[in-house]
Amino acid sequence: MVSWIVFKAFLKRAWAWCKKNWKLFLGAAIPIIILILVGRSSSAKNLIAKIREDYKKEIDVIDKAHEKEIADIELAQKRYSNSVERIEREFLENKEELDSKKKKEIQKIISENSDNPGEITRRIAEITGFEIHVS
Repeated sequence: MVSWIVFKAFLKRAWAWCKKNWKLFLGAAIPIIILILVGRSSSAKNLIAKIREDYKKEIDVIDKAHEKEIADIELAQKRYSNSVERIEREFLENKEELDSKKKKEIQKIISENSDNPGEITRRIAEITGFEIHVS
């Protein structure tokens, strides 16, 4: 009878420890389960090859998206500099000077509407009074 009480107390302490350190058990159980599942399958090499192939495809997609983003940024910067140059030329012809506040507004317009040249043209015309066509 005494041994049963001692055993029961041990189980309660063990359960309390397990509840506190459940992450340890989960961390150990996941690799064991994976090993069991992969060990039963004769196509473990195919599974690993498929995972690597999917990883490479994902990396390629990420790289292409990054390259497109860089190209879009460069195009927006080019549009901005070309637009500012044209506007400054127009202002010089009319004996006016483009102040930094208007330059910042133009930069903001171009960055907000980088995919819509028509909107850029319309809003720049509102600010400056000149119609500069952005391509």
